[in-house]
Amino acid sequence: MKVLTSPFRNPFINLALEDFFLRGGADLPLLFFYVNRPSVVLGRFQNPWLETNLSYLVSNDIWLVRRQSGGGCVYHDEGNLNFSFITPDGTIDRKKHAELLTEAFSKADIHLSISPRNDLWLNDLEGHPKKISGSAYKQTKEASFHHGTFLVSSDLHKLEESLKHTFIPKSSKSIASVRSKVISLQEVHPGVEIKDVIDLVAHYLKTIPFELSGEHLSHPSVQDSFQKLTHWDWLWGETPLFELQNGLLVRKGIIQSSGKKFDRESMENELERIELERFFPDFSEQHRLSIQIF
Repeated sequence: MKVLTSPFRNPFINLALEDFFLRGGADLPLLFFYVNRPSVVLGRFQNPWLETNLSYLVSNDIWLVRRQSGGGCVYHDEGNLNFSFITPDGTIDRKKHAELLTEAFSKADIHLSISPRNDLWLNDLEGHPKKISGSAYKQTKEASFHHGTFLVSSDLHKLEESLKHTFIPKSSKSIASVRSKVISLQEVHPGVEIKDVIDLVAHYLKTIPFELSGEHLSHPSVQDSFQKLTHWDWLWGETPLFELQNGLLVRKGIIQSSGKKFDRESMENELERIELERFFPDFSEQHRLSIQIF
């Protein structure tokens, strides 16, 4: 199995590359490692208002992202390593890659356990198990991926604050995240860095990691995927049906009674100023920076 690493920190670029590899952009199987700038990444069928503290994200320069796979909401930063096992098989063995990772780490005397949801857990210094890695899946007819997070030295305070609710809808068709107590690898194994983890897994697979170059970013498929991921219609408009406490229904980012986007302009006469700021903080700087693929 080849091991590829990304030099990019833009989460939209890394997700676009992952989609490119899934859809025939590389020989499979492969393991793709990448690290993102501070971001909160929603599962495809989730509600950003329910899953994240939007005002906190803006004030702390944490980007909001929606990925193509299902599952729950996760926090990324430079202390978190993302992995993606991409295989030429339309069916997914949900435990296979978790077992591979636990075996690789055991060679370095780092002992992880696998939960019934195929997440990875690590005992803290008092022996209490905490989640260190969550994962999600996507499959097509020709290929599939199993991707996830691995907390090496992440800022767990920012993780916790980022994943608080902006508000709780009266009802929602979105998929809710399953919250767990988390831990970073350095809490138990100080000094271990992200590069060490990549090298550890690559050594177990008897291969050498290969860093991608920028030439992949000019491929039309990568460009198309990138444009989709950064567009309002995907990031906000893909939100499943939900209902506000005042009875207002919002489906795919559109207010059902008026046909307008669920945004600050449309809700200006419906919400108090403080609520407008909470519901619709200014993500324009994120958008300006995130769409710069080169």
